[in-house]
Order: sequence, then C-alpha cells, then structure tokens
Amino acid sequence: MKKVKLGKFNFNDPAWKGISDLCKDFISKLLTLDQNKRPSAEEALKHPWLESANLAGKSAVSQDIAINSLKNLSNFNATSKLQQATYAFIASQLLSK
Repeated sequence: MKKVKLGKFNFNDPAWKGISDLCKDFISKLLTLDQNKRPSAEEALKHPWLESANLAGKSAVSQDIAINSLKNLSNFNATSKLQQATYAFIASQLLSK
C-alpha cells in the first residue's frame, strides 16, 4: 500500500503471475498518482481489458474470477477515496455479470 500511495508499485509478486498484461495495464492506469492523468470512470469503462471481459460472457471461468475478486476485495482495507471508488467500480462490474 505504501508503494501504491507513492505511485511506485509493481506486479512482481507471485499473486500476479497469471494476470494478463492488459489487466495490469488497466490497474496501473486506475492507480495513477496524478489525478489529472488518471482516467475518468467513462474512460476506464472503455479500457480494452474491460471490453474483452464483457465479450467473454458468463463462462464458469469468468464467474470463478469474479468470486475470487470479490473475496480479494473483502480482504482489502479501503482507506482513501480512490480505493473506495475502485471498490465501487469493480463491484459494479462484477455484479453486472
């Protein structure tokens, strides 16, 4: 969390091993430290990773990913407005599936 707050995070942790580069790009853009460079909600919704996730439909794999994502979110401690907005956005995307 300290690295995210400083804008100096990476995806080297083993937890990120199976995550696509497109997904990592999406997360990186949402965590951009400079709010003027951070995408708006509308721009974020148009990111290729979300577009491809919508095309994937409701397969068993995407449902498993959604369930695991919600579990991960429940373990993540929200303290800033950006984190809270990120939760709301991700939850709305997962619930819409």
